[in-house]
Amino acid sequence: MNGAQRLNVLNDNSHSEHCRACKERVRELLTAIYGHCRVNHSFSWPTKPDDYGQTPIGAAARRILAGLEDLRGHHDFIKSAVMPPCDFYVSNPPFILEFDESQHFSNPRLVTLSLYPKEVQLGFPLNRWQELCREINAKDDDPVDRDERRAWYDTLRDLVPLLHGFKPTVRIYVGDYPWCSLNAASERHRQAFVGLMNH
Repeated sequence: MNGAQRLNVLNDNSHSEHCRACKERVRELLTAIYGHCRVNHSFSWPTKPDDYGQTPIGAAARRILAGLEDLRGHHDFIKSAVMPPCDFYVSNPPFILEFDESQHFSNPRLVTLSLYPKEVQLGFPLNRWQELCREINAKDDDPVDRDERRAWYDTLRDLVPLLHGFKPTVRIYVGDYPWCSLNAASERHRQAFVGLMNH
């Protein structure tokens, strides 16, 4: 039985994945559990594959970028010199948590996930994220390469932190649960959240 079932809270269809209270509740839970949590935190980590050529992720980064470019023929979609802000950053132990909305589950994202190194440690179930990409198949063509941009930066958030001694990046899908129903002051809810984070 997972955390959602233990709490016996149903996610009804009227609950929006854009609920602001959900993101705030996640912040409160992370703070209650780990003592400190930053929202929309930025790291000065570069975004080009060449920047990682001599690192353990260098070959994978080049392969993933090529896969994205081949998919729809879009090139030059890496617009930021440094990685855009992450959703949540916990410093002890250091890890990033991404709160993925539907737009993150696109065909370009599926391509990147399929090219991840087999040995890479992930803080989310790869097969489930691939399934969500196929099911949701989000499309955001404004600008035309928006999906490639988003998929590339998500890839960096998964792979680059490992180079800096971080624990694997955790991802939770916004649509999986009414996160705003959780109460950070409740030990039972905190335990359930940890269970949901660990899938």
